Amino acid sequence: MEINYTAFFGVLKRSFLKAFEWNIGKWISTGGGFGLITSLIIPFGQEEWKWEFTTAIKYGIFALIALYLIRFIALFIKESLKYFHSVYKETTYGNAIILLRDSFAEAHYYRKTPDFQDKEFMSSMMIFCNNLKICFDNITKSNCSVSIKVPIKDSKVGEHTILKNLTRDQKNSQRDTKMYQEIEHTIIGNSAFSNCLDNVLKNRPKKHYINNDVNNENNYRNTSKECYKDGILPYNSELVFPIVPLKKTDKDNFDCHGFLCVDSDKPNAFDEKYSPAIVSGVADGIYDLIFQSNSESNGQQNG
Repeated sequence: MEINYTAFFGVLKRSFLKAFEWNIGKWISTGGGFGLITSLIIPFGQEEWKWEFTTAIKYGIFALIALYLIRFIALFIKESLKYFHSVYKETTYGNAIILLRDSFAEAHYYRKTPDFQDKEFMSSMMIFCNNLKICFDNITKSNCSVSIKVPIKDSKVGEHTILKNLTRDQKNSQRDTKMYQEIEHTIIGNSAFSNCLDNVLKNRPKKHYINNDVNNENNYRNTSKECYKDGILPYNSELVFPIVPLKKTDKDNFDCHGFLCVDSDKPNAFDEKYSPAIVSGVADGIYDLIFQSNSESNGQQNG
């Protein structure tokens, strides 16, 4: 992280000035502090440590200066922490914006290219997954995985839909084992998908699903569990968002065409404010591409 020295010295200046914005400062300036020196510190020093009068005065003044110095240091630490937290947030979310901007640019470029092919489509979806992984790795300070799930036989998601993994970030591609691919990943068999679909069908404002402790929740359903020893998933937190548009223009626009899934090996990885906002924007951005892909792969007659 690059330090902005102008901002840093601004923190230093604010802390110094705040050190004097203290009620005790008024007490000292009106004579109370000097009264303490003359009535307590000087007699005590002279009696206990045999200080001379001038020595007692000196130590009294040093004590008051030390008091302000301690306050200044405490304020400086507090203001510095606020500053570095702000810089961290700006850097983390700023990088996320840049990565997602590049992802959308890539997707729209391929979409506008004549004779748009499956290879280009899959490449653009892979870029989204890779860049989203980087974003959430940085935001959650953990190892995340990102995947896009779409229907196998239907052009849109329904209660009886079976899902497949369209693509996953490259670093976690080993999860797509033969056993994983042979499992029927149903809506009803997965808490995340059934909850998200229910939210879409009932047009609830909150359409995402977050579970920050998947391996310890008794009622949590996940068809991938049988791929792993003792049913322990390789992640602890999960965020799923349905692939739907953010704004409704007509009845068909609220059809769900898949799910954008992010998981993390860290418990309590996802917050309820910023994490869903990021994936909702991506889901909205790829909606038309996924809709087109589903329609071409599974036929308009199922739409």
